[in-house]
Amino acid sequence: MSLCIALNHPSSKFAIIAGDGRVTKNGELVRDNHLKITKLTHYVSMFSSGAQDYCEVLRAKVSEQVKYDTGINDIALILEEVSKEVLKQFEKENPMYLVKNPGFCPLSTILVYYDVSKNETGMIEYCHTGEKRRTTEAMVTARGENREEVLSFFTNNQMVQNNIIETVFSLFKHINSFNKNVGGNTILHVVTPHGIYEHERGFYHVSG
Repeated sequence: MSLCIALNHPSSKFAIIAGDGRVTKNGELVRDNHLKITKLTHYVSMFSSGAQDYCEVLRAKVSEQVKYDTGINDIALILEEVSKEVLKQFEKENPMYLVKNPGFCPLSTILVYYDVSKNETGMIEYCHTGEKRRTTEAMVTARGENREEVLSFFTNNQMVQNNIIETVFSLFKHINSFNKNVGGNTILHVVTPHGIYEHERGFYHVSG
């Protein structure tokens, strides 16, 4: 599993998406530097996680179809079509998996973006069930491990612009301190009208 934190701050014209680099299988550490955040264009970043092999197929197919000047609406359509295609592949190759594990999400994807034509930031969430949520309002979302804890933190604490990057990294560090499924090289993208700025931290503590 993994953790993604994404937020949109429309009044300040920025959106943030961050994901850890840890990959585990059957409770064992596989790697700590897996790149789950992908810069698709100068103004769009994507996170995808779940069944990691299939997420990589999705990531490759979306990246292949998105060009430097592809707009966010077209990217959203590409993501939707590729997700349906990759989900069919997952179901064909794992016919009973979702029946036995109904709560499992094989494909979970979030886009954060700046729309040049509208001068606004936003985010789009898409999951394997076909559920899609798009917002340009102020919002925080999370996917993966300890999601409820992340959302609870932002519910009880104001989003302060001048330390939001360190706040997000501190949340990853906190969760890493007790959950060995979250950690490694954590990448954070800040999407702005001036482009995407990347930050990185390493959290390697493994509990237990």
